[in-house]
Amino acid sequence: MSSRLAATALATVLLAGFAGCAKDEPATPSDPTSQTPSATVATDDPRAALVGSWRADEADWTVHFAADGSFTEDFEGNVDFRRGAYRVEDGIVYLDGDDGETTEGELSGETINFKLGMLERL
Repeated sequence: MSSRLAATALATVLLAGFAGCAKDEPATPSDPTSQTPSATVATDDPRAALVGSWRADEADWTVHFAADGSFTEDFEGNVDFRRGAYRVEDGIVYLDGDDGETTEGELSGETINFKLGMLERL
């Protein structure tokens, strides 16, 4: 058997083996506000009450809280201006941004009061 034929046969066997290992998994949605069954928070988790979009019109600022504990911010027309994780502790909402900054706001019913502005649920 020639070396070229042997290399072709080996490549075919390897490709067939790798193809058999592939899994058909659903694509992860790029929209962090979308919810999947595996990305939901328990109803006793204080983050569950925040899931959805909140807006401060005066600041032209919107925060999208996802069920998986992540958030994205739209600011002054810049979509996905900042991303990160959020948490709620003793009535305070913490936005731990991917920029290393943490923003704190006080949760009060259907509003969250931050220094930048008061977010209201959309």
